[in-house]
Amino acid sequence: MRSKLGLRSRVKKLAIRVEQWFIDRRKLRQRWRPPGTTIDLTQIRTAEFGYEDERAIKQAMMLIWDHTLLSYDCLATLWLQVRYLDRHGIAGDLVECGTFRGGAVGMMALAHRASRPEPVRRLHLFDSFQGLPKPRADVDGDDAVKFVGDCSCSVDVPRKLLEERLQYKQTLIQYHIGWFQDTLPRAASSIDEIALLRLDGDWYESTRECLEYLYPKVAKNGVIVIDDYGSWEGCRRAVDEFLSSLGEPIMLHYIDYSGRYWLKP
Repeated sequence: MRSKLGLRSRVKKLAIRVEQWFIDRRKLRQRWRPPGTTIDLTQIRTAEFGYEDERAIKQAMMLIWDHTLLSYDCLATLWLQVRYLDRHGIAGDLVECGTFRGGAVGMMALAHRASRPEPVRRLHLFDSFQGLPKPRADVDGDDAVKFVGDCSCSVDVPRKLLEERLQYKQTLIQYHIGWFQDTLPRAASSIDEIALLRLDGDWYESTRECLEYLYPKVAKNGVIVIDDYGSWEGCRRAVDEFLSSLGEPIMLHYIDYSGRYWLKP
């Protein structure tokens, strides 16, 4: 009797899994967005979301998907942003503040190489590689304190991705290791122009410092990407305050529930 119950349970579980598989396949064909922020191989292989250049985007995702927490939409948009910069000849470096394992900057590198097999753009990676710093509870929220130290990894993780797996020119990559308040004042003067500035610093102070030091370097029609605008109140406040201080209209474009971007006028 016990063996029959065990068999029935296994058959029922198998039937549920098969039903879920067919439902997920149908939803993906209908451009349904899977919940959550991470991507998986099922999305990369079977999803069709209507992006231009989607086949190339998927091929790039397969190379970096194990190095990122970004959504499909964030990565696809990032690819198209770099392709836009290359197509229109907007000069400048590709800069990321908050690199973690390097998946996002890896996507940028692959997009640039799709335009130019011999890349010319420099990559700047800013990260402490010690995890998230202590936030300000008064602007970032009490929950933010729980994430101190998260997103920590060795600089060798993004280095191996970029230089070994993706074969991006080592001479075009610069790693700025340390807290933003220490590295930005030194590095900002050494960067001539920025084509794409991607900020993934989560907290108010981190976002504000990056904008103050690096936004003046962004080229006209360059791209500014904010990863945490919809996730953390401190990040949103820092961006809103900075944009208000510019005294010119800026439209934030939606990427996903958290990500936003704009083009510098």
